[in-house]
Amino acid sequence: MRNCIKRFLKMKCKMITTPESQVYYPLIVIESKLGISKTNLGVLLKEAHSRFIGLETDDYSGLEQVTRIMILLKPDNYTAMNKRKELILSGHIDLKRELTLIELIFTIPKHSKSSVAWYHRQWIYTNFKQTVNIDITNEFKLCTTTSTKYPRNYYSWTYRNWILQTFCKHNDTLLKREYKDTCHWIETNISDYSGFQYLQQLMELLKLDTKDKHMKWLDKLIITYPGHESLWCHRRFCSYLFLHSSNYCHSQHAFISNILNDAFKDQAFNNSVKDMVLQKEFALKFGLWQTLLVSNYVVSYATP
Repeated sequence: MRNCIKRFLKMKCKMITTPESQVYYPLIVIESKLGISKTNLGVLLKEAHSRFIGLETDDYSGLEQVTRIMILLKPDNYTAMNKRKELILSGHIDLKRELTLIELIFTIPKHSKSSVAWYHRQWIYTNFKQTVNIDITNEFKLCTTTSTKYPRNYYSWTYRNWILQTFCKHNDTLLKREYKDTCHWIETNISDYSGFQYLQQLMELLKLDTKDKHMKWLDKLIITYPGHESLWCHRRFCSYLFLHSSNYCHSQHAFISNILNDAFKDQAFNNSVKDMVLQKEFALKFGLWQTLLVSNYVVSYATP
């Protein structure tokens, strides 16, 4: 297994889990993919842990190899990951290879939601800014891939926001490109509210001046995909952001009226009775919430 991993770290690859039927072959290699039988993961992890305990503290090569196996099998292994931090600080692990190893771990969808692995990657970029040049495009691409493979991947989006706030907040060109890419991702992942939360943080940084364009985009999604609460939750955020804009409140009530009168029913991708009932329910809730928001704003504005 150690030799397989060494080989994989030198090329673009991903790990896969083999079917349960692979009883006699716990490890298989197909082209650039390493397959590990799920039924043997526990045995391998136990063996790696026993090996780790038995090593001398100055056996740096052995510690690097065994902790590499341990985090590949179980990335949420604090003991192994902390030991690798010690090895990095003492110069016994190459930083670029470590970043490649983390990317390999994330090729397994379940592992892409490992908070320990994401923090380890963040720790490297935080503590070795002068040594490792971060590729922002590659980091965003990695986050997009992991968020697509594992829906509602909180840790992936949190890391993405850290990259955004740390390296991109003063780069308008990059922020605009990220806004466009995030909107595109949301269009194919309508129910994943993690993406919307990230988009909202991005909009606040960007100080979005294209209110009409954004609301047209949101209107189209709500019309095309009725019954998705995540879209209406994002609409509430937009109300907080655009409430001061002229004619905004009027346009919202007009949109709600059209929803209640089935004005857009024929434009829906799926206009089943259940989805249309949910659509009207969300529209009514939003309308009530919008009215209360405006009332509170008027009272607070009028109070000396």
